[in-house]
Amino acid sequence: MRVKNRSMRVSEQFPKQRGWIPITLRTSGLSRLPYSASLVHLNGMAIEQKGLENNLIRNAQTAFGDNLDSITLYGSYVRGTFRKGSSDINVLILLKNPDSAQIRAFGTESRRFLRTERVTPLILTRTEFHSSADVFPMEYADIRESHRTVHGEDPTAALDLRSRNLRHQLEHQLRGNLVSLRQMILATRSNKRNLRRQLLDWFGPMNAVFRGLVRLAGESEVPSDVTALIESVNRLYKLEPGPFLSLQRMYEDNSVDPIAVAHDLDRRLSELSQQVDALRKTLDQEESG
Repeated sequence: MRVKNRSMRVSEQFPKQRGWIPITLRTSGLSRLPYSASLVHLNGMAIEQKGLENNLIRNAQTAFGDNLDSITLYGSYVRGTFRKGSSDINVLILLKNPDSAQIRAFGTESRRFLRTERVTPLILTRTEFHSSADVFPMEYADIRESHRTVHGEDPTAALDLRSRNLRHQLEHQLRGNLVSLRQMILATRSNKRNLRRQLLDWFGPMNAVFRGLVRLAGESEVPSDVTALIESVNRLYKLEPGPFLSLQRMYEDNSVDPIAVAHDLDRRLSELSQQVDALRKTLDQEESG
């Protein structure tokens, strides 16, 4: 598998955001409504989201005061795939200096708001965020791609993400998932019901790995649809359609055999791990030189 566009400085790797659309007719399921009714509904949801964001900013300012650097929303809430009541609202809160007392106060004073609105804060200092880009390139690339800063300066503009760091994290994730899969197979002892349930729980976090694999291959456009994302991984790494798509179908198709899927997944993860490992020398040499 050839790696294209190996420079991973984020300003070059990913296109800049062209603005934020809080929700779309397709993702909200409003395409069946009359046009005027859809606009009214969308406007109401936009007002609701604005109120939520104002509450978030106000609570953070109360707790952190002048130590608050920025607040950035990211993930499904920004991508337009957010589902109220089931999706979490991911928010990156950056401070100027670490202060556990302020963090504790924020958790205490905003407890009801955070729980009711399903807000999941990631709290770091600005220095910590930028200096950990070599450790979490996969997650930070996701933030960079789908985010909106609602207070302070955009912290993603100065991120420096490197292909060799992304490759290292992806290999770590793939090999860790392979170990987890084998432990799962061992523990379920051919009990299809238990294995099916554990496979579906195991599969959710793999989407972040798939997005990382697409980026490592040099693609700037990362599909948001899971099936399209898996197909991109298969194409870029020259893999036959197989266990990842089968596992995706398992959510709705009870006829898919989890034992057969687990068997194929074991081989597929091992193969992908070897492919990613084989890129190590090439990427290290190019970015060191």
